[in-house]
Amino acid sequence: MKVQVCCVALLLSAGAVRADIVDDFESYEIGSAPGGVWQDAAAFISDPTNPAPTVTMISTQDAHGAATRAVQITDALGTSGGIAAEIEHQRVQRFETDLRFDQASDGNYPNWIAAAGFFQVTDQADLITMPQALIYSLNSSRQFRLYVHNADGRGGRTLDVSLGAATWEFDRWYRVVFEVDTELGSFSSTIVDIESGETLIESTRTMANWNAEFGQFDLVSVNDGEYGTNAGTRGNMVSIDNAKYTPAPGTVGVMGCAGLLGMRRRR
Repeated sequence: MKVQVCCVALLLSAGAVRADIVDDFESYEIGSAPGGVWQDAAAFISDPTNPAPTVTMISTQDAHGAATRAVQITDALGTSGGIAAEIEHQRVQRFETDLRFDQASDGNYPNWIAAAGFFQVTDQADLITMPQALIYSLNSSRQFRLYVHNADGRGGRTLDVSLGAATWEFDRWYRVVFEVDTELGSFSSTIVDIESGETLIESTRTMANWNAEFGQFDLVSVNDGEYGTNAGTRGNMVSIDNAKYTPAPGTVGVMGCAGLLGMRRRR
């Protein structure tokens, strides 16, 4: 009962302020798709060649060997798979999540095994042509990169840069932290090896001639992409845990409470 009262108070105090998303995914059933605010990435793609569900809940281990539940992008080829949540645009937006790279597609370049960040939903037929800002992991170099598409539709201004020499390994958890200032076009990226605690990347980039019209991000997502001309014979597989979105300092973690209430009901 104490948990429920606390959460109701938080819900009431949120008012018109858009709530944080705080989700450890522990309340969702194994073999299902995560619920709550989460939608399948395929829901934002017209006529997806990889239709929903593109993710499933799995039982696995965290970076320190403890049991945990996580979302896994399933082994499939085609349009992007993953999870997405609709948010309200704010000037400063921050998203962090834990990622583990389980399998890479054998398709040709460019192959994004995972991308975490923001989209501005428009009338484009696919996420990949909407305005966006993402940290992504490239299969060929195993490096982390920053990608920004500051336009709507194919073409237009982009920023695509390496975040440093650090490389990722399969079957290892990384915490990806991404903060954007949508007025200045500033992008701060931090990547931590969770098991060792080592900060692998800490970078801030500002996009020249930034157009804030195409930075009205209203979707947060983790997704993959077999974008090469030859998609290969197997898909990317990535595990996702501990997702946290913060639209501005001091807002209320309603989704975390929703998760607690759901866990309370299941007892």
